[in-house]
Amino acid sequence: MKFMTSKELRSNPSKLWEPGAGGETVITVNGKPKAIVIEVGDDDIEEQLKSIRRAMAESALDKLRIYSIQKGLNKLTDEEILTEVEKAKKENA
Repeated sequence: MKFMTSKELRSNPSKLWEPGAGGETVITVNGKPKAIVIEVGDDDIEEQLKSIRRAMAESALDKLRIYSIQKGLNKLTDEEILTEVEKAKKENA
C-alpha cells in the first residue's frame, strides 16, 4: 500500500497508476486518510463493490458493539430495549 497526498494527485495523477503498491493507494488530505483507491479486475467490479460494502458494514457494526460495551448498553434487558425503540419511534414520528 502506498500513500499519496491530494496535492500530489492533482499535480501528477498518473503517479496513482504506478506499479509496486499492491494495487492500493491511500489518498490523504492534510495528513489524514481520506480515500482508498484499489485496482479492480475487468469482470468482477460489482462483486468487489459488494465485498467492500460488506466489510464497511461489518466495521460499522464492530464500532457500535464497542460503543455499546463502553456505555454499558449491552446490559439492557429486552424490555428496556423495546421501551427505547418505542421512545425513538415517537420522537421520529
